[in-house]
Order: sequence, then structure tokens, then C-alpha cells
Amino acid sequence: MMYYYLCASLPALLFGRPAPMSVAEFDELCREELSARDFQLLRQAGLHVSRDPESSGALPPVLAEMVRFEQYLRTRIAQRRAGRDDDRAAALPDPAEYFGMVDFGLAQAAAADPFEREKLIDRIRWSHLDDLECGHDFDFAGLCVYRCKLAILEKYRERKAEQGRENFNRAVERISSAAGAAQE
Repeated sequence: MMYYYLCASLPALLFGRPAPMSVAEFDELCREELSARDFQLLRQAGLHVSRDPESSGALPPVLAEMVRFEQYLRTRIAQRRAGRDDDRAAALPDPAEYFGMVDFGLAQAAAADPFEREKLIDRIRWSHLDDLECGHDFDFAGLCVYRCKLAILEKYRERKAEQGRENFNRAVERISSAAGAAQE
């Protein structure tokens, strides 16, 4: 089914720019236009996916692809954190597909500070969503991609550099006091 009016009325999303609306606001717009079944499927489009490799089997093609990609990305992140020879890394399920841009992007992100690393990882997601969006300007798949992109932008809505520094400094102080108490 095509959703010309709904899709044409949505503001453009640009990585690194503020989200023009929340995911909840987007859902409200879509609730009025989509069937109940399509709306429930649309709500599955996001950054939180099942770890079960079989979870994408019953989903529409674009959602299934998004789930497999996110599973692959998270598996590769976990393997990097655990170390290649670690038992925890060996226990991770091998993803059904290979996404080369993930491995390349994660190698670049490894040297960045935590906040920049997260942005680089979200850039990997965004790039893949751009690929999935091609040819789906006014259909259900396009709405799913839009919702995922909106979820990425929404993550950064309330983040402020100053608040991050304050949180970091508090964590350092807690660690320093705990280390000092342990030495006494």
C-alpha cells in the first residue's frame, strides 16, 4: 500500500540534526493512516531487536533486513568488547548474513572516545537505512526506515556536552574515592 500524503508530509531527517518530532509523535501520525496490522508491524521498526536469529522470519522484507542488520551489528560490537578469543565472544550466535560496512565502521570507531564511537556506530546504522530506503519513498518500507532514523536522532535529543562532562567527573570522583578507601 502507498502512503503518498503521509510520507510527503513528513519532515526530512538528517543525521546529526535535531529530530523534528519524537517517535511517539510519528506513531500518532501513522496510527491514523495505517491499518491496525501495519501499525503493529511499524512499531517493531526501531533500535531494539530480538537476539533470536529466527525472529526476522515472519516479518516483511524491510523489517527482516533491519533486524538481521541490527543483530549483526550488536554481535560484532559484543565480539569486539569481549575479545576474539574470549569464551563469551565464541558463544555469540553467528549472524545469518554478513555486512562488511559494519566491520569496517567498527574498526574506525574503535579509536574514538565513547560518545564519538556511539555516533559512528549510529552512522553505520544510518548508512544502511539509506540503502534500504532507496525505492521506498511512499510505501510501508519507507515508513519503517523513517521510524528507525527518527529513533536514532531521538537518542541525541536530550544529550548535552556539559551534562556529559558532569556525569563523567562524578564517575571519576566515585572511582577515585573508592580506590582511596580501598588503599587505607
